[in-house]
Amino acid sequence: MSIALLPMALVLLGGFGIGGLVLWLFSQAVPPTARQVQYSEPHVFTFENRELVATSPAAKQALSVEDLDEDIFHQLISRLSTLFPALQDRLDNAEQLKIPFTLHDLTSGGPISVAVTFDDRLLSVAVTGIAAPLSRKILVDHDRAKAANAELQVLRGTVETSPVAMWREDAGGNIDWVNKAYRDLVEDSEEGKNAAKWPIPRLFDSSPVACPGEQAVPKRSKLTKLSGDTDWFEIASYGRDESSLHYAFDANATVKAENSLRSYMQTLTQTFAYLPTGLAIFDKSRQLVLFNPALMELTSLRPEWLSARPTLYDFLNQLRESRMIPERKDFCDWRKKIAQLEQSAQDGTYGETWTLPNGQIYRVTGRPHPEGAIAFLIENITAEMSLTRKFRQELELSQSLFDSIPEAIAIFGPEGVVTMANAAYTALWGSDPMSEVAQISVVDAIKQWQEKTMPSPIWGDLRDFSVQMSERVEWSGMVTLNDGRAMICRVAPLPGNTTLVGFTEADAQVRETIVPMAVVPPNRARMSG
Repeated sequence: MSIALLPMALVLLGGFGIGGLVLWLFSQAVPPTARQVQYSEPHVFTFENRELVATSPAAKQALSVEDLDEDIFHQLISRLSTLFPALQDRLDNAEQLKIPFTLHDLTSGGPISVAVTFDDRLLSVAVTGIAAPLSRKILVDHDRAKAANAELQVLRGTVETSPVAMWREDAGGNIDWVNKAYRDLVEDSEEGKNAAKWPIPRLFDSSPVACPGEQAVPKRSKLTKLSGDTDWFEIASYGRDESSLHYAFDANATVKAENSLRSYMQTLTQTFAYLPTGLAIFDKSRQLVLFNPALMELTSLRPEWLSARPTLYDFLNQLRESRMIPERKDFCDWRKKIAQLEQSAQDGTYGETWTLPNGQIYRVTGRPHPEGAIAFLIENITAEMSLTRKFRQELELSQSLFDSIPEAIAIFGPEGVVTMANAAYTALWGSDPMSEVAQISVVDAIKQWQEKTMPSPIWGDLRDFSVQMSERVEWSGMVTLNDGRAMICRVAPLPGNTTLVGFTEADAQVRETIVPMAVVPPNRARMSG
């Protein structure tokens, strides 16, 4: 959020009241002697071979109050160089050519100067504007004043170039100072025509003022621009003594993100509202953060209870008390099961079928979500399971009826693979195609039948018939087993291009009737015709 810029602003501004604070520093840095009216009489020091040979009265007085070393020339030039950084270089150049020069500067106490002149072997240094040019304290204090002035310029530049709008209010709530960013906002707002007037227009209502050491509570505020667009800001206010300093941080990105998130959540909520699957999402701390209406319908949990953001443990325990979860008599085992459930959901491996005491069946799955969240999906599969059970019962009944038929029957699908066979078929041929790992094709079945019967042209006809897609009619023929039993082989087309092949043992009377009346396969009949 934009409020994160606040520590930087505080460090840059050093609190608030920048102008007053720096002026106070500047006034403290310059001692009273430097702020008094400047001496009209200069301090003149005359040297020969850098040895002091004469002084003016003011210079003599300065010498009498200072604890100096014997090298007065060096001390004087060294301390004056603090005020005039170019003094030493100018002096070194001027001594060779005996060229006089003067240096000037302007301090908070007034103008100061140092003049260097030459007279044959004599060198004179005249200091004007400094009460005690040899004093170590006055020079150090002057350094402090210059540093404070430099700091003032840095702080002024920092405040003016800051992208954060700032303004200060007095004890009466009146604006008495603003920075450039604030003025720019005024010019670009509906109050732009009053930007050059003072007091400058107020753009924002102040937020609660935080005392020194407290954390400010930002207040959201909007500003309408001349273009009609709206900008959003977060206002933070800090107070000290009887004034307060206020910051307006750009919150457009934050507001846009919040609106996008709100729109996204509304879309999700509307989508989840129509899902028949119950949805419960728990955050990293395992508190419920999102649920849909289907969850309430499936679990019978009250919406106000779910809206209170229960924990995952409370949620499951409430389901247990409502008998909406498989009952576990051992409470310790129940607690252990919850821990396993949570861990499995985090890994994305949780999936169980809950059979409830009321006969309903739920499928429950757990899935991991970003940032440590987990989601549980609850589906009511009672109808699905009932249909599956009913279908299984019908299949078992059909198989039982199929097995009760005395005719040995095998059903071949459109691909020519055995899809069904009854008990009579298994007993006759000694193998159960349904228990084989590999699929049994019509070719595999014919090979097995040929091994246990006398040679017969029926098998070739049967092979051709199984791949025939049109003009299929039922036909039959006689085959003889290796043990001498005669079998009637019946071949009949079924819907979906499936084929029934049945074998029935023929008695003597039937054999006498069947053999001369054996039905010729359709393809062979066409060939003979």
